[in-house]
Amino acid sequence: MKSANITDHAILIAGCALMMAPVGLLILAPMSFGTGDGLRGVFSVYEQVLFAEDLFSNGVNASEMLINSLIVAGGIALLSTVFSLLAAYALVCFRLPRPELLLLGLLLPLFFPIETRILPTFLVTNNLGLLNTYTGMILPIVASGLGTLIFRQVILQLPEDVFEAARIDGAGPFKTFRDIVIPLCFPMTGALFILIFVIGWNQYLWPLMITTTSEEHYTIVRGIERAGIAGRAGMALAVFAMLPPVALMLLAQRRIMRGLASTLQ
Repeated sequence: MKSANITDHAILIAGCALMMAPVGLLILAPMSFGTGDGLRGVFSVYEQVLFAEDLFSNGVNASEMLINSLIVAGGIALLSTVFSLLAAYALVCFRLPRPELLLLGLLLPLFFPIETRILPTFLVTNNLGLLNTYTGMILPIVASGLGTLIFRQVILQLPEDVFEAARIDGAGPFKTFRDIVIPLCFPMTGALFILIFVIGWNQYLWPLMITTTSEEHYTIVRGIERAGIAGRAGMALAVFAMLPPVALMLLAQRRIMRGLASTLQ
């Protein structure tokens, strides 16, 4: 049994090493450009790219692009999570006409992602005067039925006795939503927030289309494309692009798994 455990752990360690090898090579890639001695040279490259004012000869550096990406991804995740929970609560707990058709309408964006409707979306955004703005970068991505579908299933699994007790105590729709639905859905809320955050963080085509003349709205993914992955700036930006999603997952992983397990029980 002991030898079997050692073999299992060896296989897991080998698999993790194989998966992490490209990431390690990417982090240490600046060594190949002769930028310094060892790790000190690697960190010097990252520091130069992070604070360089002339990275693209437009005054935009990596730190500003990271801030732009955080604003866009955080805004998409926050608004999508809030609206999805509200929509799911209304579909389940309110007597709406033909809720199945309403749900189907909310799920349509899943079958037509932003890339397939980019031209009409761009025209609508332009008519609203939202070009070169954070609002224009965020709102079209928020329109997705994924969160509504997930929250609807979670709320359907909640015991009907809980809602009946709330009605007996005189709780209205808002109080029921605040005191019952939100706490019981909170674990899934965190998981969905992180999922949508990563989706928003990796957006490339729509931020590129919507920021037609505003280079100060560059996101980190746009910066990688502009710098080119073959150069040291592009490799450094790729490393910076990995850090926030990875850090978010590591910090919230245990809580998310505990919440998902409790939700499924």
